[in-house]
Amino acid sequence: MAPSAKENGGSKGERRKSINIFSRGSLTSLTQINTDVSSSDSLENGEKEKKDKKKLGKRNSLFGLGPSSSPDLSQDGSMSPVKSSDRLDSPKLRPKTLQKNRPSSIFGSLGRKSLTHVEEGEGESTHNGTPESPEPEGMHLQVGQTSSRTVLYHGEIQTTSGMFRKKKEYLVLTDTHLLRFKSQARASEAFSSIPMPHGRNNTTRHPSTTSIGSLQEVQSNNSHTSAEHENQIPLRQIVTVYRLEDGRPFFTTEVVYLDEDSYGVGSIQLMLHDPKDADLWHSSIRGAAQKARLLMTEPFPEKIIRYLVAAVDSVEDYDCDHFQIFRVVRRTTTKAGRSADDLQKMGSSVFYLVVGINKVHLVPLPDFSVPSARISNTKIGRSSWGIVSLVDLRVTYDDDRFELAFRQPVRAAEVLELAASASPDVAFALLRAWRYLKPLWDDHNFNYSGPRRIVDTCETGLTVDEDELDCFDRTLAAYCLAYNTSPGNVQYAVDWEAEDAPEFWLWPPKYSKKYTLAELLAVMRSLRCNEQFRSISFRDIDLHALHSTVDGNGIEHAACATRGGISIEKYFGLNPKDKSLLYQEVQALALKSGKLRRMDFTNCLPRRRPRDNFDFDGREVDKDPGCEIVAALLPLCQAQLTNVNWIILNGIELGETDLDSLVPAMQKSQAKLRAIECSHCGLNDRGIMQLITHLDRQNATLEYINFSDNPGRINLEQFQASMSRFTKLRKLNLSRTTWTTGDQPLVLPEILMTWRLQELVLDGVAINMKTLESISTYLASPMSDDLYILKLDQCTLNGDDVALLMHSMVRVPGEVRSLELHVSANRFEKGVNEIVKAIRANHAPTHLFLRMIEFAKEDHFRELLQALRTNTTIRCLDISKASLPYDAGEDTCEAMRLVFEDNKTLEDLDISGEQAHLEVTRFGIGLNSALQGLKKNKTLKTLRIMYQNLGLEGANTLSSVIEADTGLTHIYCEHNDINLQGFTTLVNALAKNYKIVLLPFLQDDQTTSMKRMNANMRETRRSASSSKNDHHLKTSVRRTLTTFGVGHSKPEKPELTPQDVDEVVRLLNERWQQQMSRLAQFLERNMNIAAGTLGFGVDGESILSEETMRPTTALSDQGILEQVLSNTTPKIELNNPVESHFHGQTQAMNIGSDAAYTKENGRMSSVAESDDEEERPVTAKTRNGKEKDFDLRETEGGMFTMDS
Repeated sequence: MAPSAKENGGSKGERRKSINIFSRGSLTSLTQINTDVSSSDSLENGEKEKKDKKKLGKRNSLFGLGPSSSPDLSQDGSMSPVKSSDRLDSPKLRPKTLQKNRPSSIFGSLGRKSLTHVEEGEGESTHNGTPESPEPEGMHLQVGQTSSRTVLYHGEIQTTSGMFRKKKEYLVLTDTHLLRFKSQARASEAFSSIPMPHGRNNTTRHPSTTSIGSLQEVQSNNSHTSAEHENQIPLRQIVTVYRLEDGRPFFTTEVVYLDEDSYGVGSIQLMLHDPKDADLWHSSIRGAAQKARLLMTEPFPEKIIRYLVAAVDSVEDYDCDHFQIFRVVRRTTTKAGRSADDLQKMGSSVFYLVVGINKVHLVPLPDFSVPSARISNTKIGRSSWGIVSLVDLRVTYDDDRFELAFRQPVRAAEVLELAASASPDVAFALLRAWRYLKPLWDDHNFNYSGPRRIVDTCETGLTVDEDELDCFDRTLAAYCLAYNTSPGNVQYAVDWEAEDAPEFWLWPPKYSKKYTLAELLAVMRSLRCNEQFRSISFRDIDLHALHSTVDGNGIEHAACATRGGISIEKYFGLNPKDKSLLYQEVQALALKSGKLRRMDFTNCLPRRRPRDNFDFDGREVDKDPGCEIVAALLPLCQAQLTNVNWIILNGIELGETDLDSLVPAMQKSQAKLRAIECSHCGLNDRGIMQLITHLDRQNATLEYINFSDNPGRINLEQFQASMSRFTKLRKLNLSRTTWTTGDQPLVLPEILMTWRLQELVLDGVAINMKTLESISTYLASPMSDDLYILKLDQCTLNGDDVALLMHSMVRVPGEVRSLELHVSANRFEKGVNEIVKAIRANHAPTHLFLRMIEFAKEDHFRELLQALRTNTTIRCLDISKASLPYDAGEDTCEAMRLVFEDNKTLEDLDISGEQAHLEVTRFGIGLNSALQGLKKNKTLKTLRIMYQNLGLEGANTLSSVIEADTGLTHIYCEHNDINLQGFTTLVNALAKNYKIVLLPFLQDDQTTSMKRMNANMRETRRSASSSKNDHHLKTSVRRTLTTFGVGHSKPEKPELTPQDVDEVVRLLNERWQQQMSRLAQFLERNMNIAAGTLGFGVDGESILSEETMRPTTALSDQGILEQVLSNTTPKIELNNPVESHFHGQTQAMNIGSDAAYTKENGRMSSVAESDDEEERPVTAKTRNGKEKDFDLRETEGGMFTMDS
């Protein structure tokens, strides 16, 4: 029953309608479930009414007719639709003197067996074990009051209970109950429509032979056997009526019923030899039960709803809008005869099937012996399956049986054989929940067998979220929970500014090192059929868990047809069923997503190493499976079955198997490939030339060629011939490739003039003069107006070559060319003056990168700075890792200060140094004074000044710049040996700055500061230990002279103890964490101000607390050490016994009046100075008596432990 709709405009969650569109009755008034359970007052009232009912009808039958005294205490909270005047009662009541479970005759035990004794192999089982009924008096069947009761079907019952006695009973089906009488005469007395028998021994042949199973009391100890009364089963208590296939030579129908008020579970088996009679009994009871269920006002008692809500909510799967309950029976394979153990298990086979948000739950019946108020607080055992893991759903309209199958990846399916009176409603609820969780999927990936109208109507009234990103999140969470993984471990981002935007970008997991197989499948299957993302990136995500992993337990997730339903196996010869999971999922993404155009698999298979398909003798061996991505995508491109035309395979080693899939697709012009990036793919000479020669068929669509970082050598003539056919090339990357020798340019000028390039990357390629002239000619041409990246790092260029390029790109004097020119790590010893002239003449692009430049003379670097002072075209300048012969002099630092102060166009400046094992590049201490020029700069936004050893003085200078409130918004100053005092100064300065949104936490500098503190403490201990190597006589003489009052004793230095070391570590880390917390608050405030967030004004006042804004005292390393030593607990140590004896003698001689004595607690204790303590090293005794030296380990993050 589905609590999914409001009633009469009531509040959400108060009463939820149940959805049942498959029953035979009218649908105008559907039953409801109230999941907003009432308070404990109603429970107390319910318990009181139950006690009153038990007093009134203590000896009545469990399944008596008529309503209970309170509608809230009935099985479903409803009353019978029949009036009390029309109810049937038993002719006589059972005497109170009869004992429970006591047969009425000596052979009664053979006719009605106990709960635990049923003979094996009997054709029929008995109906026994009836608990006490809470039915009040006056509600029993009375003779002569049956004329208005509708009898649907009746027949004589023969119950075989033993070899000595056979007993005939009579079964009557009405519109509200299923009743069992001892004889037809008794039935005739209760129902006038049933004729009286003609004789004492009735031999009339009736249309059925019925066996009634035993009533099982599952959680009640108050059961008794009704020997004199008719057994009455309300139809509203029937859970299911289904055909039982037990191998017996007759037709069996089993009826299972549940009384949630008196806590009884039972079953009746109707065994008939005539199939027509079996169908009649089956359809009659089933139809009557469905009608009675529809007439229930409250389908489930409040205590049951509370119990099930607690069960589902404990696994965070409860939502009042997605919560439906059904009573089901979990069917088991039945043998020819049921044993007593089988009957005992009947109670445990009845469950509540709950459809939650993401899962289906089978919840066992509660322990009804527990009071109602505490049922929901008990520990609940349940079984759960993810809705999206459904692989099989089978429903039959003419029977209550249905089957569900769920499957985890690389595991066999788990089949649930169930039966329920509301089996169509269960199928409807599951299909609706499946569609809600996977709104973007256009087809079902599970097998369905059942009425077609269930599928056609399951989406009626289902609201679809217009935000596809929310739909994706919903599907991803459902798959993660179905596969027993945490959705919180999956991280992704959406890039709305990418070339083919929006781009889905999967990030590394949040908690684990890499994604598991189940997590990868959850992400990929959630992305399937997504029509929002035009690009999907798995960059740097390890997909080895899916590579070469074949799931032989099912093919439900293999995409075997296009979105239009065309079979790719039949018409295109593609069979993904026996392929690996990586093949299936990648192919399904490309096949099922109509808007997807780009897929990035950079470094997804880092451990992939292709195998040779042939051994040394030339015989074929096991074929290399390939990377499986190429084999999944390229045939789709070749057959025009996907819109994916940009494939990035960078970092994946390709073998012969991959080339066998690449080359045929490239030969087909209908593939319409825009790019296949193969950087760092391990291509040899043959492989790289195969790709180059076959790419010319894609000349009309190809936009990007990337063969960088491959060991194969490129034939220059064939490359030039192939490049002449491309007309739409936008990007060309040939970095770090090897070529055949020749003096020809890499690309002929006439070919280059036909391209409108945006990126040209030739890093690490030796550029000859003709290639340089070709590039400079292209820069001077209008065809290069779209070029914004030109990378020529490590190309053996000199200053004259770079100056030629800079002059060529400026066609009109004073024109600003928006271009990134990368010429780092080239040989600028010759011609650096030409670069300076070009910069001074404003013939420089907006972004200039001159990293790792060695200046033979400091004058050359100073001239460069002087040219930058007046330049008006450069917006971004990178001169990091510049190497000077020695530290920058005063003139050079002054020139840098003037650049900071006078340049009005620079927005991004990188002057970082380098600190490597073999080389250290930095400007020196004079850089601190040069930074003072930043106080007058209002245009610089980003400053990168790492690895320059600024120290405390540089931190103070930066803090003064921050306080000046310049235009700076980003400062990168890591690795500058800034201690806690400098870091505190920077944070204090940021309190009044409302523009800076990025300032590092300097965790590496914290580590360096801790290491330096460790070294200082070790040096202190070492010096203290060495000072104690003086001769003992000197110490004794000095102490003796002091005792006689000659000379003055030096003040004793506090000794560093292991406790002091711990305190230093704790205090330093605590102070650093405090400043990091303040810094985080300041940066968050500034980011909100920059974003225009409401409540964050431009002035930034009154946003943070006064305590946070108050400047913090900056302690130096020595200050922290002194603070710790000042709080050290004094130590009392015994003196040398010889010296003590000498002091006693001097005391007796009244010598040494300066010696001090104190009397404490009645004892005399000398406090005269003793230097002997300094001679004892700082040690601690271990348990085995060995001495243990304490030291700090150099660990990252600033936390240290004691080192033994």
